[in-house]
Amino acid sequence: MRKRIGLLCASACLLLAGCAQDQRILERIGYVETAAFDASPEGKIKVTVSIPLVTQFAKNGETTDELLTTVAKSPKEANKELGLRTSRIIVSGQIRTLMFGEALARMGLWKHMDTFYRDPTISQRTSVVVVEGDAGTVISQEFPRHTKTANYINKLLQKEYNRQGSPRTMLHQFVRDYFDDGQDPIAVMIKEQKKDITVSGLAMFQKDRMVGKIPCKDMFIFSLMYQNMSRGEFSIKTDNPNLEAISFHSVKSKRKIKITKTESGEYEADIFINVVSGVEEYIGNLKLSGADRQKVEVMVSDYIAEEAARIVKEMQKIGADGIGIGRYVRNRMSYAEWKRTAWHDMYSEMPVRVHCSFLIKHFGTYFD
Repeated sequence: MRKRIGLLCASACLLLAGCAQDQRILERIGYVETAAFDASPEGKIKVTVSIPLVTQFAKNGETTDELLTTVAKSPKEANKELGLRTSRIIVSGQIRTLMFGEALARMGLWKHMDTFYRDPTISQRTSVVVVEGDAGTVISQEFPRHTKTANYINKLLQKEYNRQGSPRTMLHQFVRDYFDDGQDPIAVMIKEQKKDITVSGLAMFQKDRMVGKIPCKDMFIFSLMYQNMSRGEFSIKTDNPNLEAISFHSVKSKRKIKITKTESGEYEADIFINVVSGVEEYIGNLKLSGADRQKVEVMVSDYIAEEAARIVKEMQKIGADGIGIGRYVRNRMSYAEWKRTAWHDMYSEMPVRVHCSFLIKHFGTYFD
């Protein structure tokens, strides 16, 4: 019995000794939190990474950022070159945000995105962001009114996602839509604005190449067509004295896309949006009660439908199907017919109608 116990103890010691060689001491590791990529001459990319550090020199144990920049042919080559400039082992398992400069995004992102998608240490929920201007410059700036820049950007994005001010644009969603021949990817856009960073819109892609942008003011209407919503906020301003301004909260919506094949063999799309919301503020000549309330609902319904139709036409002009109308058209076709279809050409000429039904659930302290 004693021999068996001794043998077990010896085996455990050998196993523990073997594991000791694989240990990684936290203070010796550089966890990349945010990575920025920009176009560079000769087909190369400029890579800038932000690594949060806690050192004995930091005041009150606060973190500082180590910023590293290099120019290379690929992200992996850049990672090796950056590793030669720091005393820490660079690892990618904590990346929260991938930032791409607009110039690089317009050239195409897949050959850079493929690297991250293949890396099992990188979360598929990593945010994909396009920066107006130079991404490396933004991440290198300090914004005194806010926390560390990398952390500031991450929290800004998460806040917008949680309040549904913007669709979530994660790595796995970008890759999914890239491979889906019935939908094109999208990505949140940000820019530096004086002493802050602000969300400036949505980048529209055709496959992996950015071809246009949805401005910030249209993001919520786009979101109503892009996904079902369980919460959200938005405001409307018009020249109509009955609807000068109105703000909504607790927005819930459902969208439905219906594809019709005409007798001539052409395809048409109808987008149906149902919205239920509470009114937070209203400026106009009507009262939110009785018949007047129904008038406001009709005006808001018409406004959303008209704005949504305008956004769809703008996307058709640039050939970006960010809503995914192509997936519904594909479901109406045989496999062979779909493969023969030049979808983006067809999409640009396709009739698309938007219908909206808006219901005011409550206003102020008054509830139904």
